[in-house]
Amino acid sequence: MRASFHAYWGKAGEGETCHLLPYHCLDVAACGVTLLKRLPRWRRRLVGLSGMGEDTLLLTLRVFLPLHDLGKFATAFQNLRPDLLERLRHRRSAKGYPTRHDTLGYALWREQLRSRFGGTGRRRRTSDSPADPWMRVVTGHHGQPPGESLQGLLRDHFEAEDIEAAEAFLQAVLELTGVESLPKTALPPEATWWLAGLTVLADWLGSNAGFFPYCEEALPLHDYWDRALKQAEKAVEAAGLNPDPPSGRFTLGDCFADPPANLKPTPLQRWAETVALDAGPSLFILEDVTGAGKTEAALLLAQRLLREQGGGGLYFGLPTMATANGMYQRLGGGEPPVYCRLFAPGSHPSLVLAHSRAELVRGHLLPPPEPEGDYGDSTEAAANRCSAWLADNRKKALLAEVGVGTIDQALLAVLASRHQSLRLLGLLDKVLIADEVHACDAYMNRLLEHLLRAHAGAGGSAILLSATLPHRQKTALIEAFAAGLGREIDHLEPSKDYPLATVFDRNGIRIQPLETRPEVARQVAVEFIEREEQVETVLADAVSRGCCACWICNTVDDARRRFEQLVQTHPDWKLDLFHARFTLHDRMAVERRVLRNFGKRSGPAERRGRVLIATQVVEQSLDLDFDVLISDLAPIDLLVQRAGRLQRHPRDKEGRYTPDATDRRGIPKLIVLAPPWDDDPPADWLRQALPGTAAVYEAEDAHLWLGMKLLRERRGFGMPGDARFLIEGVYDTDPFVDFPEALQAKALEAETTDKCKATIGEDKVLHLESGYRLEGPWLDEDIAPTRLGEPTTTVWLARLAEGRLLPLHSDSTAPEAWLESSLTLRQALARYEVIPDGVSPEGWQKSKEDLPGRGKWGVVIALNPVTENFWEGQVQSEQPRIRTIVYSQTTGLAFKE
Repeated sequence: MRASFHAYWGKAGEGETCHLLPYHCLDVAACGVTLLKRLPRWRRRLVGLSGMGEDTLLLTLRVFLPLHDLGKFATAFQNLRPDLLERLRHRRSAKGYPTRHDTLGYALWREQLRSRFGGTGRRRRTSDSPADPWMRVVTGHHGQPPGESLQGLLRDHFEAEDIEAAEAFLQAVLELTGVESLPKTALPPEATWWLAGLTVLADWLGSNAGFFPYCEEALPLHDYWDRALKQAEKAVEAAGLNPDPPSGRFTLGDCFADPPANLKPTPLQRWAETVALDAGPSLFILEDVTGAGKTEAALLLAQRLLREQGGGGLYFGLPTMATANGMYQRLGGGEPPVYCRLFAPGSHPSLVLAHSRAELVRGHLLPPPEPEGDYGDSTEAAANRCSAWLADNRKKALLAEVGVGTIDQALLAVLASRHQSLRLLGLLDKVLIADEVHACDAYMNRLLEHLLRAHAGAGGSAILLSATLPHRQKTALIEAFAAGLGREIDHLEPSKDYPLATVFDRNGIRIQPLETRPEVARQVAVEFIEREEQVETVLADAVSRGCCACWICNTVDDARRRFEQLVQTHPDWKLDLFHARFTLHDRMAVERRVLRNFGKRSGPAERRGRVLIATQVVEQSLDLDFDVLISDLAPIDLLVQRAGRLQRHPRDKEGRYTPDATDRRGIPKLIVLAPPWDDDPPADWLRQALPGTAAVYEAEDAHLWLGMKLLRERRGFGMPGDARFLIEGVYDTDPFVDFPEALQAKALEAETTDKCKATIGEDKVLHLESGYRLEGPWLDEDIAPTRLGEPTTTVWLARLAEGRLLPLHSDSTAPEAWLESSLTLRQALARYEVIPDGVSPEGWQKSKEDLPGRGKWGVVIALNPVTENFWEGQVQSEQPRIRTIVYSQTTGLAFKE
């Protein structure tokens, strides 16, 4: 028998076929129920969050998930395909579609269906019913909650027969599930966010026509439900969303693709292997020097947590794309790969890389769906979004058993960004690992605090890795995690110990001082010089002695200028330049060359007489070892970190790597280019001498002066003994006591800036206790602010070939090729595109269709060859001003003045 709801389409391809709306609704419900049945860890966590029993939760999902697309009953939506509207309902309509179907579904519920099905009369229309949070969860299935401005939406989008069909469908769903009315159990506000993520995932899986082929036949819903459940099993299986059990044994050697001979645990690693673990959510903060084996300690600890707490995987959040790339390659190395060793033999876990330039997945885990048209608004069709999701590992990474990426991808889970609920869901049963936490500014730290609070509240554990963490920052992170558990911590006394392991669980705080391996304990001398000519003398001496050297500059412009000057004055030197303004293709080539020449396994043939001019890209992302190191003046923690690239691995005098011997190159000396010392400097002391450095660190120039003062007084530093002293000595200060008068205002300004950043972070984060609802604008995940600072944009470098745009480095227009020809610039420098002569605006737009996101979040610059390996193009800055850019594979991108 054909019911009224059989006359509505829910999915439509490019042809004449369609999938009826009630069937798609049941496809999604079947996927949601199947996910929880197949993934007991998610089920247990959602049971805990919702306060429901397992059977009650599953039954409630069976009732509400089919209602996620109620908005598609609107004639305004159906009229997106006038041919189907006429064929199914024998009518035409002039209704437009100005409001998204997710909000239309919620409006239909609030304004019409709730009075009949929600257990409230019309008099209670302004207050929430127990079903309202569920309806926001399921209708907000396109990555954000539905809108709350509902007045007039039914009149403008629905006909009376649409409302009647929706009522008939809702009644049929109740009959299908065997309940008389919608469940009336209140849902805790915090639980709604994770259930929204489950709905998003179920919608994406249920939208795949490869598993849910289009059907227009009028079938009883209970017949179709049986079919949908069988197909949902296949869809979830093919998506790789399976409960892989952790391995019963994971050793230090398993952390390495090829374990070194005579492998012995460091004190930190030994602690990670033996520390007592609580059964509940736990926070671990590990502070130790470079070379102490923090990565291995984190893996050992995380795998123990998976075994003892029943976790499903881990997400490793790193500070930069380069460090994420390195960790991804490391965990994917070996036979079997390192990440597979975390799980029991016979498991099939997935490893996914997540950051804004991660290579796209080649091929799909699911069969490609039948193409589905977009909906004519900002809601992309779910089937297309599903394909994009499988290729866009940034979102999938947090669902994979082992995700590796920038910490930003996890921080998006607590920002008003599209699909943040899916990220929360992905972290639900994971151990969250965050590296280089000390590098977070006040804004990122506030986001991390809220992420830890949410993660703890959902039953998760976290491991934070750092060099030296300031006491105030550490306390704030512990307090946030404790708040997620509904607890407060006692006063945490500052500790002078370093290295240090700190644990917080339901038993309170435990602090464990750790020993240091003799081979990583060392004294570093520091010498200050005042002129670039002196740096050139140091480099010339290093080259003459057959040493390798690096000069770390604070700006790309300074690095390029100094490199070009040295090329002119020393054409016989073996010089390299490394900074962030290379395309991904060229940056990876430079990175490989730098690792070959200065990496751990490099030898005399590669190292002798080589000089690298670099920026901060070498600070933390690569395992490099230089005989001589010069750095522009920088914050104290960065100077210590940069010094970690100086005589990093034991070598003989010729530069041969000698892992079982002591280093024979003498006491390491860090040379710092800085302004002339002045006990009572003027306010512009930094800008006078190093304008480039001042442009980057002017907000911190009082702290730069104090760090320089401490290093001059001590003539260097010892690790690990001085680590805590240097950090607290510079940053735990009184502006009116520790700084000269001319810099006191700057110190106060820096303190105020930090407070402002933290306040902005507080304003930006989602407050999960309010529940899944729209309380301000939501942004695409590509532009949601995980870091403060000047806005940046992706620049796609292209060339014109017969009127067609091609990536600079390839004849292919595949997304991977465009990514390899891209880089990032400040938006102020590259705000608008300049269409080349001879190309129409329409042709330009058409040429951009092959770019990722059709170039939506970036700027295309068309380049013309000037000479071999030298290109020019134009872009418009924010002023606005048309500027000429030059690009070379040797020196990267620059602006032609």
